[in-house]
Amino acid sequence: MELIALADGPIQHAKRYNACIVGGCRYRVKSKDIDKKTQCSGVVVNADTLSFASAKDLNPRCGTVSYYGVLKDILEIQYTKDTQFLMFECDWVDNEKGLKQDEFKFTLVNFNHLMYNKNLPTDEPFVLASQVQQVWYIPDPSEVDWNVVVTMTRRDNYDVYSTIEAEPHSRVQLDDNIPIRNEDVCWVREGVEGIFVDETMMTVENVEEGNEIEIEDDFDV
Repeated sequence: MELIALADGPIQHAKRYNACIVGGCRYRVKSKDIDKKTQCSGVVVNADTLSFASAKDLNPRCGTVSYYGVLKDILEIQYTKDTQFLMFECDWVDNEKGLKQDEFKFTLVNFNHLMYNKNLPTDEPFVLASQVQQVWYIPDPSEVDWNVVVTMTRRDNYDVYSTIEAEPHSRVQLDDNIPIRNEDVCWVREGVEGIFVDETMMTVENVEEGNEIEIEDDFDV
C-alpha cells in the first residue's frame, strides 16, 4: 500500500517550516539563524559513492564522501495521511573548489563556491532530514571566506570511554593458622580488692501457672 502511494506521487500542497527537531537536534533555516546566538543551520551528508583514480581506471572504488552545506528551506511532503517525509533544501559546497584541509587536518569550507548555481532541473539540492548530521562553521581568522567545520556533540552525550580501566589490586596471602604466643593471660583485674559473693537468690514468677521458681547460684571470685 505504501509503494502504491509513493508511485502516485505526493500531494500538491506541502508544509514549510522555519525550524524543526530531528534526531534530538534542532535545525533552523539560514535566514532565521543569522540573528541567533546559537548556530543550527549547518549540515553534512555522508554519501557512499564510486570513484576512479584516473580516466583510464576501470576499477572503481567505493568510498564515503562528505558534502557540507547550510539549511535553506524545510518542507514536509505528504503522500497519504500516515505517510509524509521531511525534506531539507540546502546550499551545498562544491567539494572541488570550496573544500580543503589545512596543515592541522581541520576541514575548511568556502560558501562562495557552491553547487547548483545555475538552478537547472537536474539539480538535487534536497535531502531527507533523516540523512543529515549537524555541524558548526567557525570563520577561520587566517583565511578570508573560509570556515572551519566543527562536528556537533549532543548535550546529553559526552566523550567517555566505553570500557572502564580498573587498576589491578595485589592479592594478599592470608595464613589459616594464626600463631598464639605461649604466655599467661590474666583475666582478673589487678591492683583492686576483689569482691566475694556467697549466695544470690533470684525469684522468677510464672504468671501463667501461678508458681514460683527459685534459682540458687553460687558465685566465687
